[in-house]
Amino acid sequence: MRKMKIKILEKGEDAIRFILGGVDAAFANALRRAIIGEVPTFAIDEVEFYENDSALFDEIIAHRLAMIPLTTPYDRFELDALELDDYTVTLSLEAEGPGIVYSGDLKSDDPDVKPVTPNIPIVKLAEGQKLTFNAYARLGKGKDHAKWQPGFAYYKYLTKIHVSKEVPNWEKIKKLAKKRKLPVEETEEELIITTISAFYLPREFEQYMGKLIREEIVPNTFVFTVESNGELPVEEMVSIALKILMRKSDKFINELHKLAE
Repeated sequence: MRKMKIKILEKGEDAIRFILGGVDAAFANALRRAIIGEVPTFAIDEVEFYENDSALFDEIIAHRLAMIPLTTPYDRFELDALELDDYTVTLSLEAEGPGIVYSGDLKSDDPDVKPVTPNIPIVKLAEGQKLTFNAYARLGKGKDHAKWQPGFAYYKYLTKIHVSKEVPNWEKIKKLAKKRKLPVEETEEELIITTISAFYLPREFEQYMGKLIREEIVPNTFVFTVESNGELPVEEMVSIALKILMRKSDKFINELHKLAE
């Protein structure tokens, strides 16, 4: 039985890149889909307008509001549960022109659920124009609408590029790999470049592909990149997605046991 291994390559405030080993492509894709489609976040789902004299229809403003990322207090909610909490947060606004209405102008009745960034423009109001509404945010999942996606996730196979030293000007490939900060092994006969990030050979070397240059796929190993919109810390996105996969697997196994009884 293979054991899953994770090695973090790079971690920033809103992005993480890691090597996922000991799994097949089906699991890697299941994790990717769980991150973008199953991890819940707060997003505005309904807007009640009281006054709108702006140049934009209610529907357009409502759409813009829905796409504003909202902070999601993961420590207060069981986000890995298969059923979501019905908790609703009200974000209200009352503005009068002239001026631009920004996401930071929204007033939330829950200080833990608010726009991730305050400088997203919503609408420009002219002199005398007014905008008043209540917006209601709820937990939801990206598989139901993109506004609930916590970010992006994608992966590639981890590969090793073998470059024979019979290739003219092979030193150029070595220099490029070093510049990209890729691991490079060197023997008397060849270079071995581990592609922990995307690496493309210059066109002048394409004629040697498959002969003096070959690409080896490292079995059951992937380079994963996850980026957060800011609703959740990026490491929480991965952790919650893994817990959701475990719960779904347990539920599936329990249903199989019931059928076998």
